[in-house]
Amino acid sequence: MTRERLGLGLREVEPSPVPLVPVVSPAHSLQQALQGAVFPLTSEQLTWVARENEAPSHVLSLLGTLPRGRFASVEAVVLAVGDITA
Repeated sequence: MTRERLGLGLREVEPSPVPLVPVVSPAHSLQQALQGAVFPLTSEQLTWVARENEAPSHVLSLLGTLPRGRFASVEAVVLAVGDITA
C-alpha cells in the first residue's frame, strides 16, 4: 500500500462489487423444496410440491430429470438426483 493510496482513502483490499452467494448443496435445496411433503410421491407430485414451496428453477429442473415411479422419502429423491447428475 502506498502513501498516495492511503491519502486517497483507498484500502489495501477493496471489497468485491459482487455480493457473495452462499453455496447450498443440492440435497439441502431438495429438502427445502419438498418440505411438508407426505411420501410416497411420484416425480410429478414432487414437482407440484416444489412449485408450491416456491422452489428455485434449478431445483425444479432437477426434479424434472427424475425417472417415473414413486419415491419413498426425500433421501430417495436425493439419491436419485445424485445418480442422474453423477
